[in-house]
Amino acid sequence: MHHLTVRVAWHDNAWNGSVCADPTGNPYCLDLDRIRIGRKDAEERMLALRPFAEIDHDRRPPCVAESGAFMNAEPWIRQFDHPYTKLRDTAATHGHLRRTPVKVPEYSTFAVPFAWMLRERSAEIEERLPEALAPDEPPPFPSPWVFPAERQRQLLDTCFRRITPGSSLVVFYTKSGHPLGDGINRLVVGLGRIETMRGIIEYDVPSGEATYPLWDRLISHSIRQDGVEGFLLPYHAYLAPTGSPEEDERRRELLNEIAVVPDRGQMLNFSYGSEVVSSDALLAVLEQSLAAVRAIIRHGVVAGPWLEREEWLNARIAETWADRGAFPGSGAVLEALGLRLATSLLYELSRDGVLRPAEDPWPLLDALLSGRREPPNVVYAADLAAARNTWLGLPAPRRNFVMLLSRFALTTLAARRWLEPGERADGTERAVSDVDVLANPYLIAEVDLGDRKDPPVSLPVVDRGLLPDATIAVAAPLAPPSRVDSTGDRRRVEAALVTVLRAAADEGDALLPVDEVIERVGKLKLSPPLTVSSDWINGNITGNHPTLRLVELPGPETAGGTTTRCLQLVELAERERFLAKVLNARTAKSLPSLKEDWRSLLLDAIRAGGGTVDDKIERHATALAEQAAALERITTRRLSVLVGPAGTGKTSVVGALLASSRLTADGVLLLAPTGKATVRLAQKTNARARNIAQFLYGLKRYDGRRQRVRFTGGEPYRHERTVVIDECSMLTEDQLTAVLKALDLGHVQRLILVGDPSQLPPIGVGRPFADLVAHLDAARDDDNAEPNVRAAALARLSVELRTQGDRPSDILRLASLYTTDSQPVDADSVLGELALNARQDNGSAGAGGSDSDLRLVFWENTRQLHEELLNELALALGMKHPQDADGYARALGLTPEGWVPHADHSGADRFQVLSPVRMRDWGTFELNRFLQSQFRSAELRRARQRGGSSYGPEEIVLRDKVMLVRNDRRYGYDHQSREQIKDYLANGEVGLVARYSNGFFKIAFAGREFRHFDFKTVPANAEGVDLELAYALTVHKAQGSEFGSVLVVVPAESALLSRELLYTALTRARQKLVLLVQGSDIEPLRKLARPERSETARRNTHLFAPGVRRSDLGVPFAEHLIHRTVRGELVRSKSEVVIANLLHAAGIDYRYERPLPGEVVPGTVHPDFTFIDAAGDPIVWEHLGMLDRPGYRASWQRRRGWYTANGFVLGETLFTSEESSGGLDSAMLNEQIARISDLL
Repeated sequence: MHHLTVRVAWHDNAWNGSVCADPTGNPYCLDLDRIRIGRKDAEERMLALRPFAEIDHDRRPPCVAESGAFMNAEPWIRQFDHPYTKLRDTAATHGHLRRTPVKVPEYSTFAVPFAWMLRERSAEIEERLPEALAPDEPPPFPSPWVFPAERQRQLLDTCFRRITPGSSLVVFYTKSGHPLGDGINRLVVGLGRIETMRGIIEYDVPSGEATYPLWDRLISHSIRQDGVEGFLLPYHAYLAPTGSPEEDERRRELLNEIAVVPDRGQMLNFSYGSEVVSSDALLAVLEQSLAAVRAIIRHGVVAGPWLEREEWLNARIAETWADRGAFPGSGAVLEALGLRLATSLLYELSRDGVLRPAEDPWPLLDALLSGRREPPNVVYAADLAAARNTWLGLPAPRRNFVMLLSRFALTTLAARRWLEPGERADGTERAVSDVDVLANPYLIAEVDLGDRKDPPVSLPVVDRGLLPDATIAVAAPLAPPSRVDSTGDRRRVEAALVTVLRAAADEGDALLPVDEVIERVGKLKLSPPLTVSSDWINGNITGNHPTLRLVELPGPETAGGTTTRCLQLVELAERERFLAKVLNARTAKSLPSLKEDWRSLLLDAIRAGGGTVDDKIERHATALAEQAAALERITTRRLSVLVGPAGTGKTSVVGALLASSRLTADGVLLLAPTGKATVRLAQKTNARARNIAQFLYGLKRYDGRRQRVRFTGGEPYRHERTVVIDECSMLTEDQLTAVLKALDLGHVQRLILVGDPSQLPPIGVGRPFADLVAHLDAARDDDNAEPNVRAAALARLSVELRTQGDRPSDILRLASLYTTDSQPVDADSVLGELALNARQDNGSAGAGGSDSDLRLVFWENTRQLHEELLNELALALGMKHPQDADGYARALGLTPEGWVPHADHSGADRFQVLSPVRMRDWGTFELNRFLQSQFRSAELRRARQRGGSSYGPEEIVLRDKVMLVRNDRRYGYDHQSREQIKDYLANGEVGLVARYSNGFFKIAFAGREFRHFDFKTVPANAEGVDLELAYALTVHKAQGSEFGSVLVVVPAESALLSRELLYTALTRARQKLVLLVQGSDIEPLRKLARPERSETARRNTHLFAPGVRRSDLGVPFAEHLIHRTVRGELVRSKSEVVIANLLHAAGIDYRYERPLPGEVVPGTVHPDFTFIDAAGDPIVWEHLGMLDRPGYRASWQRRRGWYTANGFVLGETLFTSEESSGGLDSAMLNEQIARISDLL
């Protein structure tokens, strides 16, 4: 028996047969292309809460076609119009099809199996059918869909004949369009039994005319609001405001416990509208749903017959296990062995009762394959004969391996991957043999990588094969050594630990504390559940364990020095060991000076890049001296690090390196992590740069199918002797390891890592650049000789050169608030200036007034965000008015005729909208839809007409701004050389849709002038497309890029907001930045400046020092990346830790960064330390760390002026401390503390 999935659009009224209560406040349904194309916001607002039955067909929202009313309590009529009826090319075949009404009974909807109707998929289906389908005929226009009516009918019948009304279940799901967060890309919203299913419905036609079938199959289901034969997951109830922020937050956290998320390996069953799914796939949903129902009962948030629903689920699980049997993968395994019709054969044997559900099929299959038994249908005879020698030639161990694989519900691709040695070697983490898997079948889940088309085999899939329902286990016992007799079998526990650690690595953690491992194992969606104890880990994970390593890490002094026991994958431990060894050894090795005149080379590089330097300006002179010193430092170490915030001249330093004839004589290799960063590096240095994936791919050290690095491959690279890697904060531990192993380190003389550790940590495991910078910083303070030598490998740039006339950039002043570096004393004043000017300017103004490079705009709701976004775009881009489409086109660099100039593709980089997330009403998906509808409405209309074309689910059309989201080699055309080309394009490159021709969109990427690259049109329901709209980007996707003007959307709250995310967003702008902040104050910005909002410090690594977050210290952090006082506060610097601890030891009560509003001169500042005297008046202490730098000195003068104007007197109510080259003056600190104590 099979079951059905049905895709639904998110509905804010729980799919009750009416329009949403707030249609335009629901951006989630726009994830589906039919709604994205058809939703009319203004009209839907007028129809809010109206039942569909009361709305004329032509005015109904497009969600009627996406099961938007599957919980309708009253019947209604849905009208169907065939999309080809009005097309000229199909007038003869479809022009006579009439609008067809279908009565929809209560609690009913339509299932549409889109995947079955794709021409490419239909050919694959036909190959596995015993009888041929009706011939396929190409449609009279480009289309991916099956065209002939009879072939459509046969496919629909083949699909739905596996469903048994009254027995089969239906699972309703959304894709990524829902409010539970961007991390969940499929979400089950309800499940029940299919009560009735109507046959094929044909379009109405005049008498005697040929007709076509509707693809939509009408089903009625058993789910009722108060019923027990199925249910909706009560997400809406958990999301509804209660009036208590604390309770709302609690319920949001509890949502994670009731969210039912399909297994990663089942994504294709929850993608293309509706799909017929196996009992094994359904079991995963049922078991998760059971856990969710038990959580709902435990929470007590939602009333209802949940105990009865729990009983109903238990009964369905038992039924589904019986139907699944012990060998759900038999068909896939036999197809992988060459028996083309294996799945059809097994279906027919089961349908006719020859093979019972719980029966072992292999004795019967062996008889059929060996020729001892006739097949049930003559159509199978030839294929059985063709596979006979293969089967008979299998040695007993190999045959046992084949039969073992059949116990898992594998796809045919996965079965082939495990049966073919070459594919297995390419598609697994490490080499494993048949014998290895027979001894430990859980290895499949531990090492399988999957590929782009087929996800990895998951632990639940393997677990169900090895620990089936008791009746199945008795009927088809598994023989040793594969047999699993206990739910706590060592192999099962180890696979669970590996699964947890791999998932943690994807999230950024290189290791996990044991207590967190235990907690995560308990949350795995396994049945029966699995628990593991610390004693089990102690007794089983020994020093020679092949996969797992138990690590004891010393704790920080602030935690009493207690150790933390952690678990780590051996492969990650070895990579960290390799990195630490290479980085430590090379940073400690000095090289002789090149004796270059770095100052002159810097001046040449700056002027070559279009910059200017004036020695008479103190800031310029100081910056030039700092950069020259940095060049000397980074060229006299085997490995060196150059760090500095935006605007301090890192690119100028790299340019000077490339101007050194002594370096370039032996060659300089430039690398960057992303395509956009590579293009930017090449443009700014006027030199060739390579993307890391491209570099590794050429050395056979990059897996293009899976988009991941390899650690072995071709011969190590031995060409240029200096290697410079830019944007190193984006490098994972895996990527940095792969690059170092790909280089012949005996040949490379200088390795220079460049970056800004304040930016977002990488997407993937670790934070090696931040760890290395912290390690070198710590070495500077170490009294031992070797660490102190290593400290010389770190060069810091701190003088910002990006200014507004004679004052510093407000963008960079604000950005400095979100770093761990010392910052201008008045950095926090920017926020006060922004808020004050915004209120005085009726909504928006710059931090320093109208001439500032930074503006602030407040917004409350989606409509206001859209209005403000258009207003600010018009202002930033010089448009005549917010709807000026021609002005918008000019800003993108298009010609007056609307073409992308061959010689200039830079328009794609001139401005950018950024948001923290993809979904939500302020996410990039909705913002892209909104901006595209505003400025590409004409192109969209043409694309939707006969002969029009668009690309993918976002309906990308001519002149759209797009981003590439996959590394790959692409064909194209060079309009300068007039020749076909094939070049490597990298994830993150931004461009414009320049042309459309013969089924291909031609993309002009920024930095690749004269070249257009080909992208074949893909349908609107395609998965995993290569291009996305890029009017709005997530901050993560924009990392490594720069834009002229940037508009950053800052919601009131989002789990993804962090200090690094905002810093990265702020530093994407070269000239102008607009902050669009939700609410009416700057509190969201203020909160993000706190150290506890650091995403980098939350990661677990063990690269140089123990860097593991500890849950017993309040907000968990890796200690070596933050500064914590003895009182447990997080402060910004080591010096502040010293001062705070001295104050605490003296018994002085202080407040760190307490808000201090001005009583005479407006504005609010946040002094380092504030004390309140007996009269209730404030006394403040500011620590001044960099008075030797002109920019810092100027910022202190501005802050001191504010203090003076507000009545503070130095030495009485205002105290300061400074740092010299020798550090803090302890005597001065103690003397000052004594004076403050007397005043209090």
